Amino acid sequence: MPSVDWFKATPGDLADGRFNAVILEHLFGWVSGRWTDLWSPGFFYPNQGALAFSDNHFGSALPYLLLRWLGFTREEAFSGWYVVGCSLNFIVSYIVLRKLHFSIFAASAGAFVFSYFLPALAQDGHSQLVYRFAIPLAFYALWNFIYKQKISALGVLAFWICVQFYCSIYLGLFLIFLLLASLIALLPLLKNHFLEGLTQSWLKSKKRSRIAFLSLIILSIAGLFLLLQKYYQVAQQYGFSRSMLEIKQMLPRLESYLIADRSPLSSFVGSWFTEVTYRGEHQLFLGIGVSILFIFGCLVPWFNYFSQNRPFAQSQNAVGKVAFFSFLILFLLTLKFGIGGGRLASVYEFLLAIPGIMSIRAVTRMVIVLGLPVAILISLSCDGLIGRFSQNDYLKRLFFSILIAVLLSLEVIFFTNVRAPLESWSTRKNDVMALLPLPLPPNSILFINNDGKGPWYLTELDAMVIAQDMGLPTVNGYSGQFPAGHHHPTMNSCIPYMDRLKAYGRINAVSDDEMKNYAVNIIEIRPSCSKNFQEADFSLGTTIYSTSIPDCKQALLKGKPIPGVFLKKIERTDGSYLQGIACHDVSITIDPIVGL
Repeated sequence: MPSVDWFKATPGDLADGRFNAVILEHLFGWVSGRWTDLWSPGFFYPNQGALAFSDNHFGSALPYLLLRWLGFTREEAFSGWYVVGCSLNFIVSYIVLRKLHFSIFAASAGAFVFSYFLPALAQDGHSQLVYRFAIPLAFYALWNFIYKQKISALGVLAFWICVQFYCSIYLGLFLIFLLLASLIALLPLLKNHFLEGLTQSWLKSKKRSRIAFLSLIILSIAGLFLLLQKYYQVAQQYGFSRSMLEIKQMLPRLESYLIADRSPLSSFVGSWFTEVTYRGEHQLFLGIGVSILFIFGCLVPWFNYFSQNRPFAQSQNAVGKVAFFSFLILFLLTLKFGIGGGRLASVYEFLLAIPGIMSIRAVTRMVIVLGLPVAILISLSCDGLIGRFSQNDYLKRLFFSILIAVLLSLEVIFFTNVRAPLESWSTRKNDVMALLPLPLPPNSILFINNDGKGPWYLTELDAMVIAQDMGLPTVNGYSGQFPAGHHHPTMNSCIPYMDRLKAYGRINAVSDDEMKNYAVNIIEIRPSCSKNFQEADFSLGTTIYSTSIPDCKQALLKGKPIPGVFLKKIERTDGSYLQGIACHDVSITIDPIVGL
């Protein structure tokens, strides 16, 4: 609830928060018949298939759709959708932990950690990661298949894997890693005649159950294939790829597991490590209380001393060992143990040869699925600790229950949430709407220039929200991937709409005349960030851009080279080129499409 300020704000900032709301609203518009193209939400226009540039929310949209049908606004429905996801994580993980024979208190503690431990709270800006209820369900299905030899659990496993992919492709892939690690950890627990046990399970099942089992596997595999195939086609069409250096910078380090900058109680630990690139993605510290109980939980399954007053000690210890080894495997697999400048930085790098793995940028988010083995070990720690006292030791059991509750919840209570007040949404929207030349002509295409007073992505999202509300396409766009012509070189950069349209034309072999047909319908808001240069603009010493350098001519004539002075080649409207001296007060970058 603090993340949404009791429904007076939305989780995260005005960037990713609004982006996820736009995607959910697009799904609502498509289901209600307002939009006809599911995969093209209308931003990055005229590029198609933009929904596959990031998560699509197919598996998590239902709560949002229901809230919108009940009359809630986009912002209110988005906050409600977030709260439902958080609650669902807790409820489902609690049920699974109870089915794994943990006590009510232990299951509650474990579910609390899975849903609300510090690394999960630190991802409030990436609300697409909140729907992870399928992770414990998939793990429990694997447990039933291997440990209990239930053949039907294989169909259930396939189904929950598919559901998690539809909720978040990131978490779906990380779930696969968790299940593979858990499978390795489960191998020592395989019972004799394992295959015979599965065969008997199949023979004892009813015909209807067999049909349901096979249908579930086929439908889950088909659904997963269709989803990933679409993303693969779009990636091939636009040539999407990730930088190896960027992925290496997103690999967890040892110090990453000590950073929790937004926890007033434990941020001092991570403050010792200052040179961490993409620091916001390295907030992996479990919390002081969680870490203490986690370490204790790692010890419990190996010592009979803690089996007292635990009727399901054998089963709990078994699942605890699986949780311990699965956590250890993924921890070591993704850990960055070297500088990685051309040399091996992590075992994870060997996996990058697998098709599709390179599309996963923030490997640090693996900690979200690691929350499940952590939760299991927390539950084991609770039962192992409290189980040391008999049922008649009410005061001791009560004392340790309260102590555990305080240890687990104290940092969560004081955690600093990032949220965007609903007023900030409406203020930005109203400020831009006031500039629109209403009524708009038919077939209008919206474009908003960045005014340089804030990050470029806020302007892009302003356009996406307004265009969606007005039922218009927009050349602006923001997502996990960007098509040609939309790559911003600096935080305050501005890319003219013609540069974006020309890049689209070059990639898709569209003539300039056809691109002009798009351009004539564009409604441009705020002054253009480019100008139509004339010959006079290139007289020696003329400042083409705003700059802190007063006189380019004198600097050049005196032979004192200064940063930012360069030769500028600009295409005029008639296709000819002008060349001259210009000044610029920021670094110069060369774009493969646009040029200087």
